[in-house]
Amino acid sequence: MTTPRAPGHLSPTRSDPTRLPPGRAARWDLRTARCGAWWAQAAELLLPVSCAVCGEPGATLCRLCRIVLRRATARPGVLVTPAPLEATGVRVWTAGEYEHELASCLLSFKNGGRSDLAPVLSAVLSPVLAAVARELRGSPAAGPRRLHWVPVPTSARARRRRWFDPVATVLDGAALPSGTRVTPAVGHRRSGWRRRGRQAGSQKTRGGAQRERALRGTMQARDVRGLTCVVVDDVLTTGATAAEAVRALRSAGARVPAVVTLAGVRVPRSPGENAGGSDAAVSEFHHHFI
Repeated sequence: MTTPRAPGHLSPTRSDPTRLPPGRAARWDLRTARCGAWWAQAAELLLPVSCAVCGEPGATLCRLCRIVLRRATARPGVLVTPAPLEATGVRVWTAGEYEHELASCLLSFKNGGRSDLAPVLSAVLSPVLAAVARELRGSPAAGPRRLHWVPVPTSARARRRRWFDPVATVLDGAALPSGTRVTPAVGHRRSGWRRRGRQAGSQKTRGGAQRERALRGTMQARDVRGLTCVVVDDVLTTGATAAEAVRALRSAGARVPAVVTLAGVRVPRSPGENAGGSDAAVSEFHHHFI
């Protein structure tokens, strides 16, 4: 007696070369997995990968560092608003403090060429985007339901050095809340960057007031009139860069109720401490408490 077959059923015969018997399929999957593992080991020999925090070989982040990073950024918070942003009235949200694992990942990603850290940082950014979206949707001052995440633009010099835009790259890989989208609406004015370039000294060594004066008028926004925009930055130190982005957006007619950052530096620190404190904090951080 022939067992009836369900409609559309194909038996693993020569008439259907894409189907394999169960035994052959299992062996094929096993061979494919072994081949993939072999290629991964070969790639490790040619392009070795190590943990961006502790240097353990074999992974972008080792298990312990990944756990600590996840714990440190599990609950997004609101920062004390830095002086340059106080007059804007925006709330400043951050995924975590600019120390330890988070600082190491950001420094390696931005200045160390570790593009493999982009998915890690995108995962860190996603919860704070969700938290901000929930709060703003319940606020009548937020305006329309749709939110636009606006990344702070990188300078032409930094782009040439890094070959990518750190904030835009991380934001593009993040899980966006429903009803939101990325809108790269802010850019640099060329004349503003010429004026800024004539001022001696690094931004890292300047205080909030000095950075604010150096950055004033260097950004412009377009096509945002009537939109609700949230500025997104990687690290918030004095807040001068975010304040200039907020000014540019509002000058173009946008509502800007909040600023989001991957990491925030404690406000009481001086510019010198902000420039050099992260590396020391990373070297003093221990994992034995896990």
